[in-house]
Amino acid sequence: ENSEIIYTFTIQNTGNTPAGVGDDIVIADISNPILSNISVTVDATPLPATSYTYNEATGEFATIPGSITVPAATFTQDPTTGAWIITPGVTTITIVGTV
Repeated sequence: ENSEIIYTFTIQNTGNTPAGVGDDIVIADISNPILSNISVTVDATPLPATSYTYNEATGEFATIPGSITVPAATFTQDPTTGAWIITPGVTTITIVGTV
């Protein structure tokens, strides 16, 4: 019987500029257990299979350089203390497959 496994990666950017397509971000990992029949989403939007590689024999996953972006952080200053509060920009990658 096959079981569904979900891997979730949360990528954070604490910088003041977005990490864009030209920054060639790559997310890579080896799944254990190895998954088959995977689907990948970025912020709940399907990532085309042309934007990543996956080896069902080894479990090695990697996005193609430039297929992932991460928004810039936001910065606010506490009016009372003057302390700066950083809210990172976040991108979530989810890989779903069966074992």
